[in-house]
Amino acid sequence: MKNNLIRNILINIFLTILGSFIMAVSVSLFLLPNQLSSGGITGIATITYYLFKLPMGIVILSINIPLFIIAMYKVGRGFFLKSIIGTISLSVFIDILDKFPSLTQDRFLACVYGGIIMGIRNSYFI
Repeated sequence: MKNNLIRNILINIFLTILGSFIMAVSVSLFLLPNQLSSGGITGIATITYYLFKLPMGIVILSINIPLFIIAMYKVGRGFFLKSIIGTISLSVFIDILDKFPSLTQDRFLACVYGGIIMGIRNSYFI
């Protein structure tokens, strides 16, 4: 019984990190280099990236800190920890992949490919 619980926790952590990597690919290799923004905290971080030239991963983490403090009291511990793992891994992956060149210079294709990749992530990893 305990082995199954540990196995399920490790699978959830792996899938959370994999989902963060897929989203980071979408943002760093398609949307960000073509000055396209997604929604939510990542969209705010994209705008901040272009206005103030701050690393996007650090902006994502700093915006999420107050949300984590609130979440610590409002949601369960499992969801809270999974959110921290996902946000930290997304921030790290975005900052790592930001060093790679864009996979397309066409803004329309970047929008389509970035949206498809992010949609795959949202469909299977949330």
